[in-house]
Amino acid sequence: MIKVTQLQFEYGRKRVYDDFSLTLAQPGVYGLFGRNGSGKSTLLKILSGLLFPHGGSVDVLGYKPTARLPTFLEQVYVVPEEFHLPNIKLEVLLKTHAPFYPRFSSTDFQSYTDIFEVPRDKGFASMSLGQKKKAVIAFALATHTPVLLMDEPTNGLDILGRAQFKTIMGGKEHADRIVVISTHQAHDLESLMSHVLFVDAGKLALSASMDTLQRALHLGVADNQADIADSIYQEAIGHQWAYVAANKGDAPGAVNLELLYKALSMNKQAILDAVAVHQDPTRNPQ
Repeated sequence: MIKVTQLQFEYGRKRVYDDFSLTLAQPGVYGLFGRNGSGKSTLLKILSGLLFPHGGSVDVLGYKPTARLPTFLEQVYVVPEEFHLPNIKLEVLLKTHAPFYPRFSSTDFQSYTDIFEVPRDKGFASMSLGQKKKAVIAFALATHTPVLLMDEPTNGLDILGRAQFKTIMGGKEHADRIVVISTHQAHDLESLMSHVLFVDAGKLALSASMDTLQRALHLGVADNQADIADSIYQEAIGHQWAYVAANKGDAPGAVNLELLYKALSMNKQAILDAVAVHQDPTRNPQ
């Protein structure tokens, strides 16, 4: 459904992507992680046709996003981290924007805005940032586009709003979509994600399903640092130590994406080696 081959992109003299390749063939929720400035937002804009690559090829649903054909645009929706909304009410947003998306469900939009508790009697100028964000997310989810791209969707949401977002995203009506979520709020969304993508130094450093990560890694907490053997990454949390290690047992481990993100940032190769064992059945653990 999405295929990126040898992507190149730069801002002036700053190279963001160099020989970057990615294939997303199955529906699911893909978490897109990387350090600040690694190009996560840029990638979402390239996939949606808002930015044009400087090299390589990008294919989304059989279309070249740069062509921006109406038949492509009606199947892809992007939620940017920053946005501006005109001072209109939800009913006007529905009337003026929904017709561009053939799969749009007014019933679902009603349901999602009810769950989010978005006021219907106010224009966007009178809403808080969190209420505006909820309205944008509700509309995006109601489009039911095959591809949904979201940049930091939980930024600006309070604890209740994040829980509401997870409730809506977990609905079976979204099971057939490719949803790519760029986020630093790893802990908030890990229960939703089926696949993890990690961008580093202009390339795709890691692409692995949550199932693979659970088989490959063991993330735990120890009372004493001396009790941790062969860890890939460890950090103090109060009087205890959280750590990431290769999973040498048969039982799947728990995956804490925030801890995994830190481990990838600090000791990327060790994580890649542990995951590769479970992605390549011909390779034996050391």
